[in-house]
Amino acid sequence: MPFRDSSPLLQSYIPLVEAVGKTLGVGEVILYDFEQNPPVLIAREGGITNRPPGTKASQLLCDMVREMEGSSENMRVNYESATTSGKPLKSTTVLIRRDEKLAGALCLNIDMSAMNMLQHFLDQFSGKERINGHDDMPQNTQEFLNVMIGKGIDSIGKPVCYFDKKDNLEVVRFLNESNIFSIKGSTDTLAGELNVSRYTIYNYIEEVKNTP
Repeated sequence: MPFRDSSPLLQSYIPLVEAVGKTLGVGEVILYDFEQNPPVLIAREGGITNRPPGTKASQLLCDMVREMEGSSENMRVNYESATTSGKPLKSTTVLIRRDEKLAGALCLNIDMSAMNMLQHFLDQFSGKERINGHDDMPQNTQEFLNVMIGKGIDSIGKPVCYFDKKDNLEVVRFLNESNIFSIKGSTDTLAGELNVSRYTIYNYIEEVKNTP
């Protein structure tokens, strides 16, 4: 059912939300109204976060949408994201414009847990170890940053106090491939988690960029 304050333009996208969400089956499709202040969720199909219509958009989503709007970017496709508990998602965000002005955002989140569980089984079968986590979406950039750093560290499979340079580089490589270092303060946060200096993190970033 359309959110009562949504515009006819955005209401016209609701059948698309329902159709795509039912087709995906393993994720959710969410429609946000950015003509309201603050922006709110007006329709959802599928269940990962199960947020109802009227829920405020997270600051993380607002920051990303404003960044896209400012660069004239209309969509961001298949980027990696996660819930606060670490559930891995593959996400796409598409802007909806009215006369070149931002009206809304259509977001697709694919739950990658099943795929990762299969990968976990295959890794165990082949003698490798992986860790995967599991609900609410991060509500701000710092929260998202903490989730992604946690995923990178957990993937190593041992306490940070036992990390060597190779382990640190693997964490940095994972975060670099996920474009996490574009987030302000990410290097300082990671340095604190790995118990190294920010300059060491800078060196690690350069090293992974120059290593295939």
